[in-house]
Parts: sequence; C-alpha cells; structure tokens
Amino acid sequence: MLKERVEILLETDTITPRATDISLKTVDAFVESGQEEIYQMLITHLAMAITRMDRKDEMSAPPDFVMQEVFQSPYFQEAVKRVEWIEQQLSEPFPKEEKDFLHMHFVSVLSSC
Repeated sequence: MLKERVEILLETDTITPRATDISLKTVDAFVESGQEEIYQMLITHLAMAITRMDRKDEMSAPPDFVMQEVFQSPYFQEAVKRVEWIEQQLSEPFPKEEKDFLHMHFVSVLSSC
C-alpha cells in the first residue's frame, strides 16, 4: 500500500525519481508489516522534501512550539538516528526546515508504535 502510493506519486510527476528511491529504501528499512498507515504521512513528507530539494523549491519549518515538544520526546534521539540514516542514503544533508519536519514525523510515528 505504502510503496504503491510512492509509485503513484512518481508516475504523476509529483515526486522525483531520487525521492522515490530514497522513500522506498526508508520503507524497507523502518516500516514493519501492519505499520504502513502510521508511516503514510512521514513517507509522503519525505518524498516531497527530497523533491523540493531536487527542484530547488521553497521550504518552511514547523512552528517552534511544536519543535520544543519534539525535542523533549523520549523518541527524539531515535528520530535523529533515522533521519541521519536517510541523509546517508541521500548523500547530502537535509535543510534544517525539512530535517525538523522529519524529526517531528518520526517522533509521531515512534510514539504510535
């Protein structure tokens, strides 16, 4: 279901091939059977974040008050590790705005598992 969604985004030129590749690798690395639904927003955001980077689009950050909650989460360090893993696959760092959103999404997912 999740991989098919990513493929549809590619087919409709909503995301780039690189975004597709990294998103599918992330699904394989972190999404366990039965978790597809809770990862849907994260994977979609990831694909769009990479596409914004590829297309040099403008980026915005989550509100500071949201990030303060994320930083205090017991899942924050695991979220940081996972975003670092994605950056290794990407061979470049995310802009701070996108990194913050990904940390937020991972904290949300990890707290739901």
